[in-house]
Amino acid sequence: MSVVAKRYAQALMNLAVKDSATKDDTVEAVSAALDDFADTLAENPALVAFLAEPKVPQAGKEGAVADVLEKIEAPALVAVFLRFLTHKRRISLAGDIRGVFHELADARLGRANAEVTVAAELTAQQAEDLKARLETISGKQIKLNITTDPSILGGIVARIGSTVWDGSVRNQLNRVHRQLTQS
Repeated sequence: MSVVAKRYAQALMNLAVKDSATKDDTVEAVSAALDDFADTLAENPALVAFLAEPKVPQAGKEGAVADVLEKIEAPALVAVFLRFLTHKRRISLAGDIRGVFHELADARLGRANAEVTVAAELTAQQAEDLKARLETISGKQIKLNITTDPSILGGIVARIGSTVWDGSVRNQLNRVHRQLTQS
């Protein structure tokens, strides 16, 4: 992510928090509108090309963005923000800004993504139990992203942010091996 996208996302977060007494609802509404806008761009490569074309008059780009904002029924804060980005010729950063804004929103609302690797598929109950355990450990609301990798042999490897818990059998065997070879 670019420094510019981070600054714009932080500015938008500051406005969203300042904007309303129900700050968390405003943050969620802004997140949803940014998703809708970015999804619309992703679904319309011709629109992206139009907005990126230097020969297109700025008024035409602003009109196209206004049409999208009307279609997605963006809240006023998001509409003003995206029009501002268009005016400043920074609308191409909308996707990056969305990503950073989501990170800021997750931090503000006590949410985190957990990347979990397991050796074999988990049942729904096992996944729910794991989610509950990770929420207890982290103190955050967790969204699980589970992948399977038979090479870990058993156990799990979980990553939340920069923290990694490696309870895999492979890691335990490697530790035993290191201890035996260092003795």
